[in-house]
Parts: sequence; structure tokens; C-alpha cells
Amino acid sequence: MEKIKNIAINVAKLAAIPVVVYLIFWVLCRSQGVTTFGVGVDLRVILRNTVYTGFIALAVSYNLTSGRFDFSIGSTLILSTILGSMITLHFNLGPVALLLFSLLFGALIGMFSGLVYTALGLPPMVVTLGLAMIYEAVGFKITGGSGVKLIGKSKLLIWSQQPYVYILCVVIVAILYILLNRTQFGFDTQSLKGGQEIAVNVGIKEKKNAIICFAIGGFCMAVAGVVNLSVLGTITPEISLGSASYIQNAFMPMFIGNILAKYFDRNTGVIIGALTQSIIFAGIGKLGVPSAWQSVITGIIVLVFFAYSFNAYRITEFQTFKEKRKIALEEKAGEA
Repeated sequence: MEKIKNIAINVAKLAAIPVVVYLIFWVLCRSQGVTTFGVGVDLRVILRNTVYTGFIALAVSYNLTSGRFDFSIGSTLILSTILGSMITLHFNLGPVALLLFSLLFGALIGMFSGLVYTALGLPPMVVTLGLAMIYEAVGFKITGGSGVKLIGKSKLLIWSQQPYVYILCVVIVAILYILLNRTQFGFDTQSLKGGQEIAVNVGIKEKKNAIICFAIGGFCMAVAGVVNLSVLGTITPEISLGSASYIQNAFMPMFIGNILAKYFDRNTGVIIGALTQSIIFAGIGKLGVPSAWQSVITGIIVLVFFAYSFNAYRITEFQTFKEKRKIALEEKAGEA
């Protein structure tokens, strides 16, 4: 019973942030006469954007939390989706095949990035910067620069529609939850996050873990790519590191997710962070705030979460001090 109670409390804490943010923007929008925020089509767009940005943030988080920044994940999204789409069209397959082939290529491209990184022993940003340029060139070459267009093929573009986008999110996050919390890979990842040198000294294989992290990152980017393809109906190759733009909105969900991880799981926390960000962006858009201010507001929110995460122990210390002081005063009053 106590365990169920603790789970319920933690779920409530996870849900509190997006709920509070939603209510704040709902009140602000209503006060300005805007009644379309967070309802109907707008709510569906918020949830769809949550899945898209959430998986990009998850892809970044699996390497960044271990001190590696994968600069190639944007190009991985593009190339894996292009390859999955081309095979699907060539063999006249359906939406499930489009998803599975894209996920397979995403994982394989990510694994290849991990293998190159561990083989060369260079800083991850240097390695992945070069790989990003290679992946962009491959995507541009095999499509002749025109990309892949699925506009008009509505049967293939179901992964941004409800309920498919929600089912996709729940299934993939559940798989990631098991990987991170119920497997040897997850235990090794947590150990390496706490201290790589100590973890390696006790026998954890850092290189193997890094390759798996890169593969998961590519897998997650492929999920985001399929959702994005289903929205736009086309995937266009980038050159000159234009693919880096895909990760610009990944950091707030990731930071929020790392803070919320203690209440349930990092994967779930990142998705909650993505939901919070999507609500903020939707609210700002409905209020007519200029796009430049969106970056300012995003930066302020990230700083607030950073300040809280780095000073949370002080709040705990203060609460402990108050409790001890109260007990001491009660004991003194009893003696008197």
C-alpha cells in the first residue's frame, strides 16, 4: 500500500509542472480574449509536438548525460527517414514498414557513429561533426537533393495522427524504460554517469555502453523523423550542417527530464519536459509574443530549472534544520 501511495505521489509531482504551466497560459489567454489555446486542434498539435521534440531530447540525453554530445543526430534523423521511405515506396509497403525500416536504419546509423567514435578515440563532438557532414552528403546524393515526398499518400502518413502517435510514444517510452531501469545496460549507464573512471575500474565496458547509447539515440531520432515526415509529407536533405537545427529545442525537455528523473524515470521526465515546452510555445504563440522572445523565455525557464536542481539540497537541508529545531524546542519545553 505504501509503495502504491509513493508511486501516486511521484506521478502527481511529474504531472504538476505541465498542469501548472497549462493553467497559467490558459488564464493569460482567456484574459486576452483568446479561447482557442489548449483545446481541440491546438491541444492535438501540442501533444504531437511533445512526441516529436521529446524523442529528439531523448536522443540527445542518452549521450549527453554521459558527457558525449552527438552532433550527428539531426543528420541521422534525415538519413534514416529517407532510407525508410525509399524502401517503403520501392516495395509498395505500408505505414508499419515505413516505421520499422526507419527505426532500423536509425539504430544502425547510430551504432555506426558509436563504433567510429570508440575506434578513433577522438572527442565525440569532433567525430560526430564529421559524421554529420557525411550523413548529410549521403542523403543529398541518394535523393538527388530533392528528398522524398509522400504528399498524397495519406495511408503512409498516420504516425502524426491520433491515436497512432500516442501509441507510438507509449510503446517506445516503455521499451526505453525497461532498457534504462531493468537491464545491465541501464545499470552500467547509471554507474558511468556517476563517475566514468570508477565505473571502468570495476569492470564496466564504457565503449560498449557508448555504442549502445549512440544506437538508442539514432533509434529515437528515427521515431521523431517518422512523426515529422507524417506531418510534412516530405523529408528534405540538408547540407552544410543544416541538420543541426533539429536539436535546437531539445535542451529544455532534457534538463527538465533530468530533474524529474528522481520521481519516476528519466525517459518519462523528458517527455513531460517536452510537453511543458510545447505548452509554453503554444501559449506564447496564442498571446502573439514575437518569436525572438520565445528564446528569451526558454532561456529563463532553463535557468530556473538549473537553479532549482543545483540548490534543491539546500531546501532539503533547511527543512531538516527546521524539523530538528522544532524537536529540540519541544524537548526543552518538556524538561521545563
